[in-house]
Amino acid sequence: LHGFAGWGNKMAFEMAGIGADTPDPSGGQLVRDAGGRPSGVLLNRAILLLEDHIPTPTVEETMGHVLAGLEVMAASGYTSIHEAGSNRRYQEAFERLEEEDGLPLRVYSMLAARDPDLCEEWLAKGPDTDVESMLRTKSVKAFYDAALGSRGARMLDDYSDLPGHRGTSGADYGFDQELVARMISAGFQAEIHAIGDGGNRDVLDFYERTFAEHPEAKQLRHRVAHAQVVHPDDFHRFGELGLVASMQPGHAVEDSPWAEERVGPERILGGYAWRSLRRGGAGLIFNSDLSGTDYDIFYGLHCAVTRTDRNGEPEGGWYPEQAVSMEEAIRA
Repeated sequence: LHGFAGWGNKMAFEMAGIGADTPDPSGGQLVRDAGGRPSGVLLNRAILLLEDHIPTPTVEETMGHVLAGLEVMAASGYTSIHEAGSNRRYQEAFERLEEEDGLPLRVYSMLAARDPDLCEEWLAKGPDTDVESMLRTKSVKAFYDAALGSRGARMLDDYSDLPGHRGTSGADYGFDQELVARMISAGFQAEIHAIGDGGNRDVLDFYERTFAEHPEAKQLRHRVAHAQVVHPDDFHRFGELGLVASMQPGHAVEDSPWAEERVGPERILGGYAWRSLRRGGAGLIFNSDLSGTDYDIFYGLHCAVTRTDRNGEPEGGWYPEQAVSMEEAIRA
């Protein structure tokens, strides 16, 4: 589920060696029943306990998966997509499809910071400069924290519905600060996933430190993916640092039934705050975070302008003061 929750049956857990004595890994949680036994649900980095035992598809199988998805996007009218986190297998699949003239649309491939060996190889080569290629590789994707729904987003203060818990982030969640900084200094654009107000502040601090050492890198339109809950003191920093907020209109209306319970009535005012980020000078881009939400362009525009779901709920829009105009939504 969006990379932040997973589940398996009894046989899967047995094959992976997961049992009652298995400790929670750093940055993850095994959801357990009253007796302490695994329930089958894994949150955040605990997913890897199960995922690492699933047979890895071959590059040829991955090419088939990739092509099937790209053909759906092409048929839906898209001319290009971003792959936000290509590991070696996916990157090789894209490269082989490009060599065979098999890409039906343009692909902007963002190297997965969680695949450091692949990143090191690209550091030696440098960013892709071929503007005519169907495949462009000149960016890196990193994750600073997890999701709000799984209470993995890093918060400055405790979750309103789970006292004593503030999420997971940083090195605990696989964020390699040194590697990402080197890629930025080498001319790669960065997109860093940040959901909670604590996660967003730390990512802003990271960019600020990196730009202080490499001022020229500030011009590459680096991104914060989601920027989902931002402290009011931090909105202006997006503009000052020249950052782009990569956001998803569908997330706001789909999360609205439960998001305020997570963070309370005050912090939610900085949540999914497109208008506040615009006022703070942030660049703003909209997307679906496929498969995070429906990629239909008209659904995205509807959510951005009305802050309501397909049924017009909630009436009047969810915190409608954060809505954008149709022109802004189309540009984003």
